[in-house]
Order: sequence, then C-alpha cells, then structure tokens
Amino acid sequence: MPQPPAHRSRRFILKGRVRKPKSPSESDEEGGMPPKKPRLAWQETWSSEGSSRPAEDSLLAEGSSPAAESSPAAESSPAAESSPAAESSPAAESSPAAESSPAAESSPAAESSPAAESSPAADSKDESQLLDPNKARKLCKDSAMEFIEAYVRGTEKDKEAQKMLFLSKICALCRTVSEKGLTLDLHAFCRKNKLVENIMALLEKEPMDSLRTEFRQKAMETIAVLSNTVPRALHGKKESLRNACYRSVFFLPPESDVPETERALYTKTMNAMDPMLAAFVRNCPTASISAELQNILEVLLDFAGSKNSSVCERAVTRIERLSDFILSHFVAKISDYNEKHKDSHKDLRKLYIPILGQLLGHLFIVSCGTDSVSCTAFDALFRFYKIISDGRECSLTKDMENYAETHKSLKDATFPLIVMSFPCEIAEAFGGYLFPSERLDIILTALEALQDSSVHDKQGACSVLDTALEDPKYWLTDVPTIMERIRKNLDSIHTASARRCLDSLLLQLTNLMSREEVKNLLQFSPPSDSTALGMWEVVLAMPQTLQKVLNALMEDLPLRNWCTAVTEDTCIRRLAMLAQNHVSEEEFGNPVHLQSYLKHPSPAMRLMALKGLSTVSESPEKARKIQVVLPDILEALQDTNADVVLKALLVLRNVMARVERREAGRTALQLAEKLLPLFDHESSQVREHSICLFQAVTEAVLRQRKRALKRTVHSSLLPLYFRMRDQSESVAKASGEALVVAAEFLRRKELKHLAQTEQTCRIGECLLQQDGGRVEEYLQQSQPYLQDSQTVLRLEAVRFIGLAARYSGDQSEEKQNEIISVLRSSGKDVEPMVRCLAAQTIMILASRRNRTSGRRFRQLWCF
Repeated sequence: MPQPPAHRSRRFILKGRVRKPKSPSESDEEGGMPPKKPRLAWQETWSSEGSSRPAEDSLLAEGSSPAAESSPAAESSPAAESSPAAESSPAAESSPAAESSPAAESSPAAESSPAAESSPAADSKDESQLLDPNKARKLCKDSAMEFIEAYVRGTEKDKEAQKMLFLSKICALCRTVSEKGLTLDLHAFCRKNKLVENIMALLEKEPMDSLRTEFRQKAMETIAVLSNTVPRALHGKKESLRNACYRSVFFLPPESDVPETERALYTKTMNAMDPMLAAFVRNCPTASISAELQNILEVLLDFAGSKNSSVCERAVTRIERLSDFILSHFVAKISDYNEKHKDSHKDLRKLYIPILGQLLGHLFIVSCGTDSVSCTAFDALFRFYKIISDGRECSLTKDMENYAETHKSLKDATFPLIVMSFPCEIAEAFGGYLFPSERLDIILTALEALQDSSVHDKQGACSVLDTALEDPKYWLTDVPTIMERIRKNLDSIHTASARRCLDSLLLQLTNLMSREEVKNLLQFSPPSDSTALGMWEVVLAMPQTLQKVLNALMEDLPLRNWCTAVTEDTCIRRLAMLAQNHVSEEEFGNPVHLQSYLKHPSPAMRLMALKGLSTVSESPEKARKIQVVLPDILEALQDTNADVVLKALLVLRNVMARVERREAGRTALQLAEKLLPLFDHESSQVREHSICLFQAVTEAVLRQRKRALKRTVHSSLLPLYFRMRDQSESVAKASGEALVVAAEFLRRKELKHLAQTEQTCRIGECLLQQDGGRVEEYLQQSQPYLQDSQTVLRLEAVRFIGLAARYSGDQSEEKQNEIISVLRSSGKDVEPMVRCLAAQTIMILASRRNRTSGRRFRQLWCF
C-alpha cells in the first residue's frame, strides 16, 4: 500500500472559520453584496432622470457604493464621475455617439448651462424642478431603451466606448425598473433586442491572451444585474453565458505575467465572476438550487482538471467562492423553505448535487499539495463539510451513522482541534455524511487521477483510496462499476506507487465480489482485452483470493461442467480454473486446449496461460498431463518477453521434477539445447533459472549419459565458466554448481575439482588443455562476450582469447591476424582496463607472429 506524502498540510479548523462580514470596501473588492442603505432624495433624482451620467449600477444592483452615498457633494466630485460605478469613462464622454445619444439629449443635466452646474442656487433650483417622479421615470426609461435599441441596430458595436455605454444603459434600465416599480415588460424587451446574445457575442470577441479594458468585468456585472432583475431573460442561456465568461477569463495569462499597472483590473475581472455565479443560484427557484449548482460546478470541475496550472487555480478559486456563498446565504434560506414545507417529502437541507462526489474527490486530491491551489481547495472543503454535516445531520442512513460512530474519535479530534495531514483523513471525516453514489464518485475520481496523463498528485489519489481499503464494505459498494473503471484505466497506469495501490484495491474488490459478479467477470472478459488480462494477473497472483472465489463458484456449478465447451472466448475462465490448487483430475481435463493460449499473439495472454500452468504443474499427476503441451512451452523460451520466458522456465522445472526419469530423458536433449542461449539473457533471473534448470536436466540423465546430450553439455562448459564471474551472485553460484554437474557428466575429474573449489582462474586453461580439438569452438563461443554489458566478462573474454591463441592448432600468420582483428574491437571499449588488456594482448600476439615469420624466412633461406 503506498505511503502517504511526507509533508503536513494546513490546519483543518472548523470552529470560527466562517468568514466575518467584510467591510464595504472589502465587499466591493471581492464582488460581494454590501448592506443596502436608503436612498436620499438627490440620489432618487439622479437615478430616475436619465442623466448623461448613468445611475449607479453596482454588481448586484443593490445601490451605490458607500463612498458615493455618503454625501451629495460626492455625487458631483471628479472622482465620482470618473469611477467605474459612474459608468462615464472619458472615452464614453468624448465619443460622438455618446454626445448624440437620446440619453444625452433628453437629460436635464445636459440641457443646463455650465454656470448653472457650478452654482449652488442653480443646483437647488434644478433639483426642485426634477422631483416629478413620473417625468423622471419616463426620461430614464426612454433614454436607456432608445440607446440600447439604437446600439443593437447599429454597426459600430465593437467600439469600446459604445460597448461600455451599452452595458451601462442595460444596468440603468434594470435599476429603474427594479427600484422605481416601473411597469415595463423587461423580458420582452430583452428578448426582442437579444440583449443576452449581444453580450455573449461581445465577450467571445475579446482576446484570450490579454486584458486591456474593463469590458469583461462590466459584462459579468451586467449579467448579474439581468439575473437579479429579469431572470426569465436568461432562461436557457445560462450555460452558454457561463461558458463564454469562462473562456474569456480563465485562459488569460497568469497573474505573475500581468504588468503591475494592470493587476487591479486583473483582480476585479476575476472577482466579477463570483457574484455573477451567485446571482444565477440566488435567482433560481429554491427547489432548483441543486440543479443550478450542478450545472455550474460541472463545468468548473472540468476546468479544475486542466493541465494549465493558472486555469486550474482560477477554477478552484471559483469553486471556493461559490461554497462560501452557499454557506453564507443559502443554508438559512433552505432551512426556512423546509420549515414552510414540512409536509413535503423533499428535504432540501441535504443539498444533494449529483456531481458533489466528483467535486469532493477532486478537492481531496488537490488539497494534498503545498501550493496556493491546495490551500484554496482546503478552504472549499471546510465550507462543504459545514454545509453537508449541518444539512444532513437528520437524514443519515443506518450505515452512515455506524461509519460516523466508528470514526467518532477522528471527528472529535480533528474538528476543530488537530492538524489534518492527508486526504485519507479528510475523506474519513466526510465519509459519515456521504451517500453511496457520492462515495462511489470519489473512488472513481481517485482512479482517474492515477493515470499517467493525469496532472493530479498520485500520492493524493492513493491516499484517498487508502480510506476505501480501510473500510471496503462501506466505500466499495458498487464493485462491478469500480472493476469496470479499473479495466478501462489499467493500461494507462504505470507509476509504481499507483500500480501497488491499484493491486491492493483489486484484491479487496475480489474479496467483496459475489458469486454472480465473479462469474460474469470471468464470462465476459475477452481474451484480446489486455486490461482484463492485467486485472486477472493480479488476482491469480494471490491464491487465497482466487481460491475463495472459485470455491464459491463450485458451490453452484462444477468447474468441469462450467468449462466443458472451451473456446477462445472462455479462456479466462479456464485460466482461472488452472490457478485453483485443488482442482481434481476429472475437472482438470485435457490440457490440449492450452496450445492456442500459449501461441496467443498477446504477451499478457501467454503469460496468463503459463501462470496457470505453473500452479497446476505443482501436482505430479497434472504435471505429467502437461507434457502434451511441452513443445509449446519450449517455444515460449524464445519469447521476447522476459516474464513469459521466466514463467516457462518455472513450468518446465516443475514438470522435470515431477515426471519419471525415463520420461524426462525423452525431452532432456531438446530442452538442454533451448536453455543454452538463455545463459546470456539480459535478465539475471532468466539466466539463473535457465542454468538451474540445465543442471536439473543434466542430473536427471546423469546415469544414462546419452551420447546425443554430450555435445550439448560440452557446449555449456565455456558459458558456465564465464558466468561464474557474473555480477549477480546467484547467477555465479548457479553457474559453478551447474559446471560441477556438467564435469561429472563428462567424467572430467580435474574440471570438477576446480569448479568445486572455485579456482576460476585455472578453469579456462584446463578447458583448453583437455579439449585441444575444441579450441576453435571455444574461440568462437568467447567472442560475443567481448560485447557483454558486464565489464568483468569483457575482461575475461580478452584474457581467454589471448590464452586460446597459444593453444590453437593453427598458428599461421593468417589465423593470428584474425585473432588480433577480433581483439581490436576491444581497443575502443569504454572501460580503460579492457582497452589496456586488449592492447597488451594484441602486442604479445603481434610479436609472436613476427617471430614465427622470421623463423620461416630463415628456413626458406637455408633451404
């Protein structure tokens, strides 16, 4: 089971963590909703007159900012006129369209003279003239609606000043209708002029790689105002609006890449999305809150899984802000609704959101880190815990209550007192309040996070799965669905820790599977499906698990009848049967059908067949039956997959150990010849097992001393001698023991003595002295070792070739040149020792060649 990450995370403190109400300035910065204050007479005038300065249209259409509301003087101050709330940017004021707009023409402020604007008396007179409510409403209504209609019909929609004024007029119109009670069908007006579609089109035209203006911020504020004032206008369009806002904002450059002068705009734009999402939820029917949250969170969760860290951080932040909004504004509202509808069977305090399990699983994993995203995820988890635990306290099922009681000590200790370190602890704390479908989604989310392509922390995902492994009956309630997800993802999970965690989960699932589930899995796992084979490979590796499953199956249907019609489609069932240690002779049947499995193009399939055979071959009776497929097992020794070769060696070892000597002799020669190339296999395990099996085969026919086998044993002497210097101690030991048996088989007492006493330096010379007729063969056999990956074997090869040149019967100049040519390749070896020894050997052979040539020349001269 994977170890959880070493670092420790933040305090998961519940008590006192609910955010305090922010000050008005903080609320504005965060996109919140400050307390509404009564409007003064002079404010009523401005907001209803349709002034060239649009009325304050804050994010939630709840009144102007505190600074603007503090005094009438603030209304005419330069700062107030230039603020975003006033909606009159210099560009808007100076543009020709703004000057000629109906709002400007019909505004009393626009008609007044400059002197009148600066004179207090004139202000007082002007104000007294503007107090007619009916006239004020008509002027504001006409100016805003006329401008909006003109803009929608116009062709200059992309001008920044016009776009901003368009949004401002929408806010002003909504403000007038909502605050003055104006009788106006805003829904029909919005639909006729396609206001939502126009805002969406403008958003989609915004560049995704830069943030130059306030338009995106103002667009989201306007959408929030529309949602608060005329929610019907957004019906059926919220999803498209949200997606347009997400794409427009989430893919902006990271905040660290934004110039310092644009940081404030960047922050305000990001924060503007939160009140917009809150407005969508606030203005939907109470009974539809869960569905609305589902729609919002579903898309946010997709962005939260992005490989782009900035996109992920922004999405997780939106989730955290939304959770804060739910906790702060809607828990009480839902409770009030339930009090009024006591007779209803629907308890909205549960706040059941279908995607909640996936969301929590994602947050569990993300909280494992140490960066800002993990802190944000941790804050969101805190709020969701408060929402869920408070809302579901009275609606827990029996198993949820039992789980909560079992983990009561953890809950009491961790909320709010102890430091929470790992996702598994957080998941346990949530576990008692989660429904089965939510627990399942958490498991499936963790399985998705184990994939190599996932950006999530594999240790975090493993930590979440540890929770399920500690209490599998509670968490792993839908075994078939989890098994299917494992089967789907297995081929894309290769991280060592993830595979160990997955193997542990598979074994737990196998223990929990019913007879019918196992039977279905065996029946419908196709042989060509490598992931299904991988799953069963894990199960077959644990005999006690498989034995329990197969015994349960045999209670209903004997395996003999179950596997009567063995076809390619039922191979997994047959292989599962082979792994059962207590299958009777009658049930085992004829293993001829295994030939097709051993020749299957999939290495996983061949490995599965050999795994089953390795278990079955432990029985002497079944081992004798396996001889019918021995040729196919021998062919497996030439497989390119090292695991397949190793399993084939284990099966052959069992067969050779459990059959009679007379029967063993029939295959000894063929088997020995297949084993020789494996002495130099790249896998040390294959080398060791092939040498051990060769020794067993030689011992099995030691008394018979078959003449045909002698040549093969002779060919094994030099490889065994070289492998006595193998870096793997087990291979070197096996080689020495096999050389002793080979020497005894060939009745070579001196060689046997040298091998028994491990006098490795003398064995090479002994071979050359006693086998003078095989020197050329030894020279050929030793050359490949000049390219061996082990330095010690390359050194030994150079020494042996130099020594063999002395014992060679052919001392001609041509032969000497051939040997020197072979050694020259070692002169370029990466190891200095090998290069040096090769150079010395070449020098000695060259000097001997020159002396031989000199003697021949003198002999010719004398003749």
